[in-house]
Amino acid sequence: MTCGSQKLKLGTNSISNRQASASVGQILLMTEYTKFFGMESITVGQILLTKDCFTNKLKSKNIKNTVTTLWQLGAIPIVNENDTVITSELDKNFDDNDDLSARVAILLEASKLVILTDTDGVYTSNPKIDKTATQIKTITEITPKTLKIIKDKKNSRSRGGMKSKLLSAKRAYDKNIPVVIAKGSDDTVLLDIINGVPRGTLIAKEKEQL
Repeated sequence: MTCGSQKLKLGTNSISNRQASASVGQILLMTEYTKFFGMESITVGQILLTKDCFTNKLKSKNIKNTVTTLWQLGAIPIVNENDTVITSELDKNFDDNDDLSARVAILLEASKLVILTDTDGVYTSNPKIDKTATQIKTITEITPKTLKIIKDKKNSRSRGGMKSKLLSAKRAYDKNIPVVIAKGSDDTVLLDIINGVPRGTLIAKEKEQL
């Protein structure tokens, strides 16, 4: 939606403006993904979801079938919110992409969920505000006390923040899916996580420590 609103030079203060921005933004986003993966001759596909896709058994089955087929064909599914057709009043949208990613991970029975952000994991306080903040390497339980230490700095480019990421991580954690929150600007971060190299913050029950 953000890149669409910038392209249209449109404010996002109304539902119709946000949906129009999302319509343009989805094309811009997929163009970038197509270019990026195309450099490695990898095909991408788009899957747009609303919240009811996870409560409707037939829709959930179709999502899993589509993702599985794309994987079998060597294509990468790009999953996003179908926010061109939803409205907040109908509660068909997600809190943010962190929420969406956790729901997709659960639906697909993922072995791990990686949430990328602009900081290298979870800190004892906001490292952008508090220079004495230290990184938390491992979290074995997400409690109200854990959430209380998070003080997000508002960002007009995103709906979520670290608290949102922890709440989404808890959704996956409760389904026994380990979660890693790490810095997305590092070129090697995903490869390291896949290979078991400790990066960012690992959120997992003790028996699921990687």
